[in-house]
Amino acid sequence: MKAVVVTEPGDPEVLQLVERPDPRPAAGQAVVRMQAATVNPIDLAARTGWHPPIFEIQDPPYVPGWDLAGEVVAVGAGVDALAPGDPVVALIPWHAAGGRYGAYADLVLVEADWLVRRPDGLDPVAAATVPLNGLTAHQCLAMLDVPAGGELLVTGASGGVGGFAVQLARAAGLRVTAVTGAGDEAWVRGLGADVVLGPDDLGAAGPFAHVLDAVPVGEPVRAAVAPGGAIVETGGSPALPAGSGLTQRMVLVAVDRGALSELLDGLAAGILRTRVAETVPLAEAAEAHRRSGTRGRRGKTVLVG
Repeated sequence: MKAVVVTEPGDPEVLQLVERPDPRPAAGQAVVRMQAATVNPIDLAARTGWHPPIFEIQDPPYVPGWDLAGEVVAVGAGVDALAPGDPVVALIPWHAAGGRYGAYADLVLVEADWLVRRPDGLDPVAAATVPLNGLTAHQCLAMLDVPAGGELLVTGASGGVGGFAVQLARAAGLRVTAVTGAGDEAWVRGLGADVVLGPDDLGAAGPFAHVLDAVPVGEPVRAAVAPGGAIVETGGSPALPAGSGLTQRMVLVAVDRGALSELLDGLAAGILRTRVAETVPLAEAAEAHRRSGTRGRRGKTVLVG
């Protein structure tokens, strides 16, 4: 099999395509032929050697990649719900796996409990954009628990997490104010946002009792949180000072097969929307990282097998 490995922390050039023995599934595992694997900001961070301390990632070499869409080629003992040829999608909990698993390979060894069936007719490239970003958005909204008819502020609304959050919040009957960059206003309105603001408008917005900082913006967005309000952040922001009166929570995405199946069904039915900027062959993962790291990109870069 071919896999893209991080040989050492650094620039995109540290991503190297290598030959490795084909994986064999143990009990409870499956091997999936990768058809699509999304390049996410957290993959770029992992390549440079940055990991949250709780990840306990081993030193390189390791294979990046949280999002996987593909086809089952083999299953281990006790895996009765899947068979070779089944189209599947997975969130690989890369932090929990310590970097031992990753989607940047043509054959990917996974725990069968991470896999869900891909809906008939759903393109694997589109499907691969859902697990990490869609589940993160879903779990952020669950943390905020906004009452029916309530109002939510979402930053980074044109991005992967923010875009799904806008759509899920509107489907739940919430009123959404969305912050996005120049040129993405029409896309975010199309996702259902009630009010669309630019980053420079954030200081005058609110106050909001519930805020999802999906970028995360950090300190500037906190001024928009109402006294006693709650903010959920996707990581990288400092803790609020003692006595702020605000509730702050960080999300660390977890595998949720039921929610992932619902998200994929929504995408297949046209209820949810996603954006793909381009597809790049697995062998050109370094170039894919280089492009993904540029500002102003709209949509995901997806590696294809």
